[in-house]
Amino acid sequence: MNEIIQNFRSPPKPAGIPSNQPCWWWIGLVALLAWLPPAGAAQQSPLNRLLQDSQTKTYQAPSPDELKQVEYLFRQAFTGAARPAQRAAWAALGFTVERVTEKQQVFTVIREQPNQRQGRGLYIFALAAAGAPILQAPHALDDKHTGAIAIALLAEGGFMAGAWSTAPRRYENEDDEVVKDSDMAHQPDSYFIAFSRAAAAAQPASAILQLHGFSNAKRKTDIGRRANVIVSAGQHQPTPAAEQVVGCLRNLMNYALLYPTEVKELGALTNQIGQALRTLERSSFVHIEMNQPLRDQVNADPSVRQRVGACLLKAHP
Repeated sequence: MNEIIQNFRSPPKPAGIPSNQPCWWWIGLVALLAWLPPAGAAQQSPLNRLLQDSQTKTYQAPSPDELKQVEYLFRQAFTGAARPAQRAAWAALGFTVERVTEKQQVFTVIREQPNQRQGRGLYIFALAAAGAPILQAPHALDDKHTGAIAIALLAEGGFMAGAWSTAPRRYENEDDEVVKDSDMAHQPDSYFIAFSRAAAAAQPASAILQLHGFSNAKRKTDIGRRANVIVSAGQHQPTPAAEQVVGCLRNLMNYALLYPTEVKELGALTNQIGQALRTLERSSFVHIEMNQPLRDQVNADPSVRQRVGACLLKAHP
């Protein structure tokens, strides 16, 4: 499989060693490589472990009153408030608020308590400048690597916050019926909506970037089948934020496409987050669909992830 990101070179191979010399250096190298984690070991990070630990098999929708309270609490979180009163309010809803250190940064993590998991999501806040972009992985358990990529991008710096789904997009209920109400990109009454509305109110200069995954084989057009990434604003007209992201990605790879001017698929027109933000007259929503080879590469290679992340950081409403 060819690399998607251009201009990436593998490290040079070590020079040959005379055959009459013992290969102690090689034995040591093998031992070192066996001990080191993989290059893209985002799954080994403290934040990623919290994402794995927060997963549930089913979803329970919150009440309207709960969502009003949660939106207020998210607003407080976006302004840096983590006072005892907010922590107590989160605890009453079945959540815990904790500090987690990763890569010499301190993050505020809001997640469901182990005995009260209802698939309402995982939320992480970083110390970042006002106007820094916000990440979302609404299909973190279904779109391969999107959850781990968003975790790694947040941990590596520059982004303000992130939201991850903690229930599968579809699941079977007690009657063995397939239920789809846990799709955080299409559920109109969810913690993801409350999180997004709070972000729009507390951080209006921040773009909200949603990471998704798609299959080239399922595309209906030739250009869609060749696409590496499809960027949209969740509407029929591109926005500056979407154009900023795709313009930068074009410098890294071929077939970085903008909806609807270059491709007519995966425009996220029914995405509830995008619709909610437009109702608030915000043009901050950016929907980013990556094919699996690109997701594999971004997840596995920190240098590639850094270059893609730099493009995402350019997004501003």
